[in-house]
Amino acid sequence: MDYVYLNGKFINSADAKISVFDQGFLYGDGIFESFRSIGNHLYQFPSHYQRLLQSAAALSYRVDLTQQQLEEILLQLRELNGLQNAYYRITITRGEGQIGFKRNLDSKLTCLIIGRELQGFEENYYENGIALQVGQTRRNAPEAINPKIKSISNLNSLLGKLEAKAAGLTEVIMLNNKEHICEGSASNIFWIQGELVFTPSVSTGLLEGVTRATIMRLCETKLDLRVIAGEYKIQDLLCADEVFITSTSLEVMPVVKVDSYNIGSGQVGSISRKLRAELHLDMNCS
Repeated sequence: MDYVYLNGKFINSADAKISVFDQGFLYGDGIFESFRSIGNHLYQFPSHYQRLLQSAAALSYRVDLTQQQLEEILLQLRELNGLQNAYYRITITRGEGQIGFKRNLDSKLTCLIIGRELQGFEENYYENGIALQVGQTRRNAPEAINPKIKSISNLNSLLGKLEAKAAGLTEVIMLNNKEHICEGSASNIFWIQGELVFTPSVSTGLLEGVTRATIMRLCETKLDLRVIAGEYKIQDLLCADEVFITSTSLEVMPVVKVDSYNIGSGQVGSISRKLRAELHLDMNCS
């Protein structure tokens, strides 16, 4: 039997229901976090919990579950579903409310937690690398939607995903409204030149991925590489030695081609391989 956690109870996923008046369903009024566990170790969960609180505060949600309480729920869900290396998603919405201009913004929150066995990418993706293209969809301007909110209202990213699917690709590179490299539709991006690692800064409007922060730390502490965050144009990336993208599920995914341009030799580089190995060590040791 497959269980989820919904509003204080563990129930069969087939029986899990929310109201048709849930504000997440009607208006995309909700937030989420996704993350992994290695065995019974909830990897980087304190960072994900703090980001959940950050998103909640921006939308005036009152999250009553403490970090410890959520950890206990997650580990119980892991046990109920017999998970080994799990992928979790916590979704919180404003809950059941009204439609129309005078809708209630003070409803009791809906909290849904799903845990599944991680469905990672096949190893040949990491051995051979992937191709990306620059998307036509621009990332939302940070002045319009605060990128610190990890929102379930995710149409901007979905449009990028649809572009990737139409092109037969895994991901696209999304620029911002100033033509600066921002991120992928669901990933952060890095490139390497010599002993320097470049990545877009938060000023571009990207979501600060937890894996992004981990990779920046591993570059500097494990591989002795300097990381420089800034505002860059796509031309800055095309002459790189290596390019890779990161996320909870992607880990460190090498990129060997962008549009019609080969990156470096067109083969997966040594630093991308080393970083993924260091990430696996960090997952199992931290």
